[in-house]
Amino acid sequence: MVQADPPTKHEVRRRFLARCMGIISSLGLMSFLYPLIRFIEPPPEVKGVSKVEIDLAELPSGSAKVVTYRGRPALVVNGPDGFVAFMATCSHLGCAVKWVRNNQEFVCPCHGGRFDMKGQVTGGPPQVPLIPVGVSVIGDKVVVGA
Repeated sequence: MVQADPPTKHEVRRRFLARCMGIISSLGLMSFLYPLIRFIEPPPEVKGVSKVEIDLAELPSGSAKVVTYRGRPALVVNGPDGFVAFMATCSHLGCAVKWVRNNQEFVCPCHGGRFDMKGQVTGGPPQVPLIPVGVSVIGDKVVVGA
């Protein structure tokens, strides 16, 4: 049997430094990838209020109101065909959608996405319509999430 020579001080030191550099590099890579993955991955569904009540007087014809529904913003509009509600995030990149009363449409100011009163895409880069939210009128209240 041939016995290998024991490692020298320089070899031991070199292996130790190589392992340290590997650990430091791994930590650096993880500190870069974690925020990137969190940005790309959609946030978990927040459990919040599942019904929001608004007085009818707060929503005259043609107006809109932003409410927090299940922890996220939702837009409620009193349109010509009654009340409609959609999640107020653009289906393109998640920017906040605004209601433009004069044009009777939802507009994303970030990239010019446009949606009609039914939440359907009418222009811009979005490919998917807005997410609808149930809305009904009960007495003198508009109930979002009903």
